[in-house]
Amino acid sequence: MSHVKSPVLVGVVLAVGAVMVVLHVEGIAFSVASLLLGFLVVILVSEPMVEGLREFSVETGLSPHVTGIVSSLASNLPEGVMTFFMVLSPQLREVAILTVMLASAFNGLLLGVLVIMLTYRGGAISLPKEAMEHDIEIMRIAIALCGIVFGAGVILNLFSTNQGTILPVEVPVFLLLAYISYLYFISRRPDVAERKGAEDGYPKAREEHGSTVHKRSWVTPILLGLVGILIAAELISGSSEYLVHRFDLHVVIAATLIGLASTVPEHGIALIGARKGHVEMGVSNLLSGITQSIMLIFPLLALIVPVHLDGYVIYQFLAIAATLWIVKKSIIDDHRLTLDEGFSIILIHTLGILLFDELSLLL
Repeated sequence: MSHVKSPVLVGVVLAVGAVMVVLHVEGIAFSVASLLLGFLVVILVSEPMVEGLREFSVETGLSPHVTGIVSSLASNLPEGVMTFFMVLSPQLREVAILTVMLASAFNGLLLGVLVIMLTYRGGAISLPKEAMEHDIEIMRIAIALCGIVFGAGVILNLFSTNQGTILPVEVPVFLLLAYISYLYFISRRPDVAERKGAEDGYPKAREEHGSTVHKRSWVTPILLGLVGILIAAELISGSSEYLVHRFDLHVVIAATLIGLASTVPEHGIALIGARKGHVEMGVSNLLSGITQSIMLIFPLLALIVPVHLDGYVIYQFLAIAATLWIVKKSIIDDHRLTLDEGFSIILIHTLGILLFDELSLLL
């Protein structure tokens, strides 16, 4: 049975959203309405998509952790499409690059919110060592690469005679290679998925829901969720972009607002999933979102257009390395996330965003 409780209502809302995307009327009232409709679409399709991903993992035998990575890739799809079109416009290229880099910080904020949401009454979020092994490894690689790029950026700006220092092409190439290797090694470890599936009762779930699984009941809610996320992302980002230009906001403030508007709704599925009991999938979604922004979407854009190593970009590499280290340290200490760690994660990511916005007053 489909998890879409009101398919007619969802279909109507998606149709209205699609029409508004096509019309794209410029105006404050229309942009505000688009924002509100975008958030409504996310609310309507997120819960069915969570259940669809859960059934998909049951049928395929994937662990909740791997399912979280898949859901994160799906969540980042609209952001990737949105920023791709933004970089094609010379006036929006810097905003697009900074928006993608800021997405890591907003995913970190959501992770802190998720931890507090699940632990404020006591207890902790347990993270299996086997499932987190590759996530920790990709975090270490991301921290090292971001640190190296930060140092190189500072030196190049200090000693370069050029007016604008461009990010060396080796950087996006190595970032992509590292993330592709991560996905490859994840796919080569079915033993982890099987162990996690056994622990979570996947074989039993397949028995109990065998007839439903054979009907592939997860296809409709997942497709509905992907379409909804794409429409919502276009509504939210398009209206945010218009409002930013309408009020002539600084490039940093613009990137912050667009990054917030595009990241939070897409990865809000992680919070909804966690509240429904899919905690590991939610945590994995957000952890993957942090690394995907800087190691997948950013390098793809950097291969399309040149990235200027100005103060904004250099600072973001430092901030990403520092905040990733905080998250990694919180996890590997005892493979648990507690209330105080969730609070610390929120504090460090909020400070990083606020200091980034302060740069708009100086640079």
